[in-house]
Amino acid sequence: MTFGSWTELLALLGSFVASAFALVRVSLAQHRAVVDRFITFFEDASRRQEAVNERFQTAIDHLSENVRENSAILSRMAERM
Repeated sequence: MTFGSWTELLALLGSFVASAFALVRVSLAQHRAVVDRFITFFEDASRRQEAVNERFQTAIDHLSENVRENSAILSRMAERM
């Protein structure tokens, strides 16, 4: 092989390595974007679930209070009969 062939071969190899590096970099950037979107979605879903749980807790507290009141009223009604 002549000197010109070696330089062409090294230039081709350098181009291949640079292209592979660029592809890996783009791929990792896209992967990070997907992971960031997933984490954002997961955090939002978690916040929504916490809000729903708080509303359920409030509803259950009100319901138990009303059941307690109704039980007291029924007890007094039963005593009067």
